[in-house]
Order: sequence, then structure tokens, then C-alpha cells
Amino acid sequence: MAKLRMFANLREIAGTGRAEFPGDTVAGVIDAASETFGPEFARGIETSRVWLNGEEAHPGDRVGDGDEVVLLPPVSGGSQPAAISSLDLLAFLPLAVAVVAIVANMQGPEIWAAAMVAVASAWALDLGTSFVARGHLFASLAVATSAAAGALAAHVLGGAGYGLTVALAVAICLGWAVGFNQYRRVEVFAPTCLAGLLAGLAVASMVLAHSSLSPDPRAVDVFLVAVIAAVALGGVVARMPAVPFLDSYSTTAIVAVLASIAAAALWDADVVGYLLIGLGVAVSLVAGNGLASMLRTGRVRLAERPPGLAPSLDGVILAAAIYFPLIRVIL
Repeated sequence: MAKLRMFANLREIAGTGRAEFPGDTVAGVIDAASETFGPEFARGIETSRVWLNGEEAHPGDRVGDGDEVVLLPPVSGGSQPAAISSLDLLAFLPLAVAVVAIVANMQGPEIWAAAMVAVASAWALDLGTSFVARGHLFASLAVATSAAAGALAAHVLGGAGYGLTVALAVAICLGWAVGFNQYRRVEVFAPTCLAGLLAGLAVASMVLAHSSLSPDPRAVDVFLVAVIAAVALGGVVARMPAVPFLDSYSTTAIVAVLASIAAAALWDADVVGYLLIGLGVAVSLVAGNGLASMLRTGRVRLAERPPGLAPSLDGVILAAAIYFPLIRVIL
């Protein structure tokens, strides 16, 4: 008997997230599940991604007692639908995060710092769900703690706190591995440490960009405009039917640069400087797609949407992590 785990609508149809079925292959287990749960369940499987013991599976892969087959529908990271559906709107969850960031940006530094830690923690939890779906461990709480440490270091030490965040994030992840045996394995520690570094640096960078140390008081405003516009339009293009010479990556990059220039011109800031900064943000957002695929699936597949409710936040976190150094050097 092989274990079968189901997510999103498949779990709702089946009425359970876990079950056991007989079968010598992945296809045999799935066929047995389809016979049990009915035709609607079978149709849902057609657009789902299939994993076996944490790795992407093929129908003919052999399974034995204790092996785990995982079914991930599109809303949880399965194959990409060609058009926008009501469930696919969950992919725009980062826009809800954007609303929180915009509101927090209008408040004092304490509220802003708390909001950034909350966003980084939400990102860590979303990453964690992707790892759990693959049958792997991920220390989301260690990443959230690293984010809080980055905020504290930047608030207390200023620019020096940004550099100290690197040491703090590594120390926190190492401490987690020492305290909990299950997090000592390389395949668990490495992604946790990478995510902790990014979360800590992103929060520290945003706290500093919002402080008196920023070379431009409008720096955070420009960042939010560029990132929100780029992620939103890139997400729309990704869900449209294929258009020649138009893809989500180029759209994201171009919009990030243009939005940076437009925001700088609107607020009478250094347009040339923000052109260069916009290029850095654009590269980070696009690179974040590769990062999302690598972290969430264990391999780089840019043609498929990675699992999770907010994989586009991976690029935003990466862009935020380098933003304060960019504006300090360029402006």
C-alpha cells in the first residue's frame, strides 16, 4: 500500500488529505484513487503535478509499501492554466501583501519594520508549505526569526546592521540545526539558511531605506511602485494565451524599469539614478523566478509556475535584499 497525499480541490473532492491505495506504479496508485473518489477527482488529476517521495514522478515509476505519492493541483503549483480562473486569482496574493506595505509605508518606522517582518514571515510560511508538499522539512520559524533579527539590527546599528544581519541569520539557522536534530541534514539546512539570509537582508534593507539613512526619502515609494506594477503585469501576461515577443519575464523586467523612471519623474527625484536602480530591481525580480523554482521544486523550470500561493514574492524578497545597497551606491 502506498500513501497518497492530496491538496487544494483534490483534497476537498476526496474529503481527506491522506489515504492509502494499492498499486505497483504511480499510475496504479492514481487509478485506484480515481476509482474511489470518482470522475471529478480524475479530471482534477489531469492538470496536477505528481511527486513521489519528494521528487517529480512519472506514471511508470515503481512504488512500494510506505512510498508517498503527492498530488498538487494548479492552485498548489500544478500545471498552469491558460486563462485566469477564480482559483487562479490566489496567485495574486502578493498584491494583498502590497496593500499592507503601502499602508505601513505611510506610518512610522516601527510600524514599517513590523510590517516587513510580517511579510517576510508570510513568505517563509509559504515556502514551508511547498517543502512539506514535497515531503521535505523547512524551518519557517528560523527564517521568520532571521527577518526579525534583521529589522532589529538595522534599527539599532543603522548601516552596520545590514552587514551584521548576515552573521545573525547564519547563527540562527545553525542554532536551529543544533537545537533540532531533524534540521541538521544538508538538504534541510541549506535552503533554510539561504531563505533566512534573504529574509533578514530584505527586512534590514527596507528598514534602512525607510530611515533617515536613505539618500532619498522617496526611495521606498519608488520601490513599491516598481515592484507592484512589475509583479502585477507580469502575472497577467503569464496567464494570457501565448503572444509572440511577449512573456512574463520580459514584461516584469521592462515594467520594473519604466515604473522606476516614472515614479522618480513624478516625485522629482534622480531619474538617471532610478533608471539604474530599476535595472537592478528588474534583474532581481526575474532572477527570483529561478530562485522560486529552485527552492520550491528542487530544480529550475522557468516554464512552469512554482508551487505555493505567492511564488512571485521570492523575486520581491530578492529585490528588497539588494535595494538599500543599490540606492546608497547610485543615488
